Amino acid sequence: MLVAVFGMFALNAQTGDIDERYLELLIQSEKRTLINDGMALTPEQAPVFWELYDAYEAEFSSISKKRMEMLKSYAEVYPNVPDELANSLVQDMYKVNTQVYALRYKYAKKMSKTISPQVAARWMQLDDLINTAMKLSLNAEIPLVE
Repeated sequence: MLVAVFGMFALNAQTGDIDERYLELLIQSEKRTLINDGMALTPEQAPVFWELYDAYEAEFSSISKKRMEMLKSYAEVYPNVPDELANSLVQDMYKVNTQVYALRYKYAKKMSKTISPQVAARWMQLDDLINTAMKLSLNAEIPLVE
């Protein structure tokens, strides 16, 4: 379901037909369900984990918005991507990816200290898996720069 929802998000970036906030909430809900199913938290771990997770998602959301802004600027000019925008896309993709990994590491360290290293590692694996699937789905819908 998450991949299908993210595919709709990609379509929205190109057409503007679907309410972005609604899709963002759908993605967050699906992602949270997948994380919950995979974490197997104890009743003691759950409140601490979800507090950290919610803080992480709030910060992650601002990074995701930057990624969507990049896609929109690309979609507006495609297939005629000027050199300046192509250079900007390269720099922005690097920044966004770096920010995501730094943010994930920041919260993994917090989880490791407050819950356990195993919970932190499991969350990091799940979050990476889910985000990779979403990026693959989105990238499959975006034409390459000509």
